[in-house]
Amino acid sequence: MNYKSLNLLEFPKVLERLAALAAFSAGKQRALELEPLPTHAAVVRAHQETAELLHLLEGNLNVGLAGAHDVRPQAEAAKRGGLLTAAHLLEIRDTLECSRTLHRSVERAASVAPLLWDRIEMLPDTTEVARAISRCIGTRAEVLDAASPNLARLRALVKHTHQRLLDRLTHIMNSTKGRAVLQEPLVTLRNGRYVVPVKADFRGEFRGIVHDLSSSGATVFMEPLEVVELGNDWRQAQLEETREVERVLRELSDLVGDYAGDITQSVDTLAWFDLTLAKARYAQQLHAWPATVTQLTPGQRPTLALKTARHPLLTGEVVPLSLTLGDDVSTLVVTGPNTGGKTVALKTVGLLVVMALAGIPLPAEAEGTAIPFYREVFADIGDEQSIEQSLSTFSGHMTNIITILKEATADCLVLLDELGAGTDPEEGSALARAILSHLLEHEVSTIATTHHSDLKAFAHNTPGVRNASVEFDLKTLRPTYRLIIGIPGQSNALSIAGRLGLPVEIGRAAQDLLHPEHLQVEALLNELQHEREVARRESARATEARRKAEDAQRRWAAHETEIEKQRTQLLEDARQRLARQEDEVRSQLTRATQAIERALRDQRREELVAAAKALQQVSERVESKRWQAPTRQHRTLGPAEVLRLVPGARVRLRGLDQVVEVVEPPNEQGDVAVLMGQFRSIVKVGQLEPAGPSAPNAPGAMPEARHRGWTLQAGPTEPVESEVHLRGQRVDEALGKLDQYLEDAFRAGLPFVRVIHGKGTGVMRQAVRDVLSQHPLVRGYETAAREQGGEGVTVATLAH
Repeated sequence: MNYKSLNLLEFPKVLERLAALAAFSAGKQRALELEPLPTHAAVVRAHQETAELLHLLEGNLNVGLAGAHDVRPQAEAAKRGGLLTAAHLLEIRDTLECSRTLHRSVERAASVAPLLWDRIEMLPDTTEVARAISRCIGTRAEVLDAASPNLARLRALVKHTHQRLLDRLTHIMNSTKGRAVLQEPLVTLRNGRYVVPVKADFRGEFRGIVHDLSSSGATVFMEPLEVVELGNDWRQAQLEETREVERVLRELSDLVGDYAGDITQSVDTLAWFDLTLAKARYAQQLHAWPATVTQLTPGQRPTLALKTARHPLLTGEVVPLSLTLGDDVSTLVVTGPNTGGKTVALKTVGLLVVMALAGIPLPAEAEGTAIPFYREVFADIGDEQSIEQSLSTFSGHMTNIITILKEATADCLVLLDELGAGTDPEEGSALARAILSHLLEHEVSTIATTHHSDLKAFAHNTPGVRNASVEFDLKTLRPTYRLIIGIPGQSNALSIAGRLGLPVEIGRAAQDLLHPEHLQVEALLNELQHEREVARRESARATEARRKAEDAQRRWAAHETEIEKQRTQLLEDARQRLARQEDEVRSQLTRATQAIERALRDQRREELVAAAKALQQVSERVESKRWQAPTRQHRTLGPAEVLRLVPGARVRLRGLDQVVEVVEPPNEQGDVAVLMGQFRSIVKVGQLEPAGPSAPNAPGAMPEARHRGWTLQAGPTEPVESEVHLRGQRVDEALGKLDQYLEDAFRAGLPFVRVIHGKGTGVMRQAVRDVLSQHPLVRGYETAAREQGGEGVTVATLAH
């Protein structure tokens, strides 16, 4: 990429802000050295990686790099045989720990950040180095006693000899002779030896070695002879400790040298992640988004689209910029007054393009913004005057433009500020038209700013070129920085001069000197500007009205959702309430059935009639109270089906969901006598529905059944419960009881039974189901519903 253009577009300032968000020096350096990436695939991947990291940050995933250091120089030094300090080793340990933590964090998010994980997964395993350093080096960069058994012993020896030395010196100071010859009871160090301050007059009376004199000469710092040997012992222990520490550091340094390549790779990966993390945080600061960068197709003109784009270096309220360059327009000519914002617009476009190509998120709307993968971005912006090279402003610009014309091709973007300025207006205008025509002929995407009015007509009349302007507020004499595509700008020189205080008569004289055609063009431009402003206000009002309508629609949708939620809750509450009532009715039904069975057994007609009547009442209550889901449809019997309600016909009793057998056809009141189990009941025709093509035999229809050569006659001899309890019994006892129970239940006409065997280890359950799967009286079985016992209960359907 053209470095001069990057500087003109202030790209290095963006990199400085990016580097300020990096966590450690390697990431900062990588940010400062960032350039547009060499391939389209690399650019796309960089933006996708940043998008994944933004997603992780929104999820509050811990992806920080606390503790990371650029330890590549230390690793390389160790590889060459250098001795590392404890502080350097601690930095290496912290960096490797940071690497391991990052690996774990991104691994947990691999499903939503596959590109990040693709890189992080390749981090080498340096656990051995980190553990070895942690075992030997403390958090204050000190070599720990546990680093080696010998080091612990030597440090204990140093401490012991040191204490003996201090004790002896204290004894000397406190002795009668000591108090007489010493300036004060003080022990200090000179040249690594412990000394006491002796009065100069008593130097000959105190046996010792002189190590220093006070500045006044009144005090002599002497090491008593009687502690010299102790001092030597202490010093010897210190030297041995130092050698042991160096030995530990040497071992660790050699280990680091062995892993130098892996450590360098880890730091490189951490630096890459740090840069990507800085991009994501920069995006959060700017409300920016990863860009869509399009691949250039040979023969197809690149399309540059920016929607509500903002200059990333401007502070305060920034007016967004939108433009499209491509398809049928490859050149944009921006005109308008000085200080009108033309250069800012030009820099905004160029800087955002370069940022996108470097993989940096853009402060623009993601939808509607697309950056072509330009091979090069050329810019000629600002004052190119050079005193050293004896170049005027015009010469400086032309030198730069000539270079651009030589190198620019169809896959480049060219930005020219104040084209044709700095020389004779007529010649400058002609030169500007010729340069733009050359770039247009070579299909180079170009944006140029200019003062020359002739270029407005050139842009209007030339296919592939379009006018544009930056809006200027004549009331405040300040630019609005709003880029207007399709309308050329006005210089407004006379209006600006008048508002700045130019005498009215001079302004009028200048107005009279203007060419009539110029006045007509300016009047037309004023009219267009006015109409555009009216249209903009109308569009803004329509947008606001649409926003309000959408807000109202969202509120209504939320209201409907809340109503539906309340309705669903009310239905559920009603269902549960009716289900409880149904359970109660079923209990009453069971009691009534048992009463009928007792009456049948005892042949007590009065009780039988009363029980049958109670059963009918319970059945009617079940029908009236039974909860039916809004979506379930029951089909009543049609006229032809009612005619077929003859004795022996099978239909389903709605509410009990049970197949019954018709005993007597309907009477004039619509009452039908049906057989339910071992008793008759009177129900309404409306309570019946078709039983279905595969309806099982009605429980009351008890044909003679023959199994395994023996005959089972219908009719129970005594009441049979609908469930059998086998818990707490041995398996052989339980299976015998189950076999007898199945015969009794079959004779009693029960459609299904519940076998309660408990959960336990599952042995009893499996034995029961093995019997049920082969028993001739059982058609099938299933596990009970969770609220009815679950795995501890098996429901068996009898083979009637």
